[in-house]
Amino acid sequence: MGDDENPNARLLALSDGVIAVAITLLVLDIRLPEGFGEYSDAELWTALVALWPRLLAYLLSFYVIANFWLSHRSKFNHILKTDGRLMWINMLFLLTVGLVPFTTNLIAESGGSVSTMIYAASMAVSGLSLAGTWLYADVNGLIDPKMTREERRDNLRATLLISLIFAISIPLSLAHADAAKYFWIVLWPAGIVLRWWSRYRWNQAHPGVPYPEHRRHAD
Repeated sequence: MGDDENPNARLLALSDGVIAVAITLLVLDIRLPEGFGEYSDAELWTALVALWPRLLAYLLSFYVIANFWLSHRSKFNHILKTDGRLMWINMLFLLTVGLVPFTTNLIAESGGSVSTMIYAASMAVSGLSLAGTWLYADVNGLIDPKMTREERRDNLRATLLISLIFAISIPLSLAHADAAKYFWIVLWPAGIVLRWWSRYRWNQAHPGVPYPEHRRHAD
C-alpha cells in the first residue's frame, strides 16, 4: 500500500522496523558460554539451567512487545491521518521500545530492586505512550468517525491494563523484587479476562451478531 493510499504507511514502516529490531536484540543476549561444544552432557545441562533467568526475561519482554505491536497496528488501522504531535508521541513509544533489550538484560543479569523498578517503569511508560497516541488521535478527530465510543474505549483498555500492572509493580519492587516479578504473571490472565469481558459485553449488546474481526486485535 502506497503513501497515497495510507497516509500512515511510513510511520507504520518505521514503527514495525524499530519493534522488529528490539525483538531481534532480545534473543541475541541468550548465549551459552564459549567452548560449550566441549562440555559433557551434565555440564551442558548445568549451563542451560543457568540461562533460565535470561530466558524468562526474554519470554516476558517478547510477550509484552508482541502485545504492544498488535495494539499499535490495531490503533493505526483506525487512525486515518497523523499530524506532527501524534508522530512525536509515537516516537516516544518507539524510544521506550528501543530500551527494552537494555532493561531486559538488566533484570536478567541483576534482578534486584533497582533493575526491576527500571524495567517496570520502562514498560509502564511504553504502554502509556502508546495509549497516548490513541487518546491524542481521538481528541483531535484523527480516528475513523465510524468507530463507536465503546469501540474506542475497548481499543484503549488492553494497553492501559499492561501499564497499570507494571506501574503497580514499581512500589512492590522497592519492597521485594521477586514479588514484583511474580506480579507480572498477572499480565496473561488479566488479558484473557479483558478479552472475555469485551466479547461478553458485545454479545449482550448485539445478540446473534458475530464479534467483529477488527476488535479481536484491539483486545
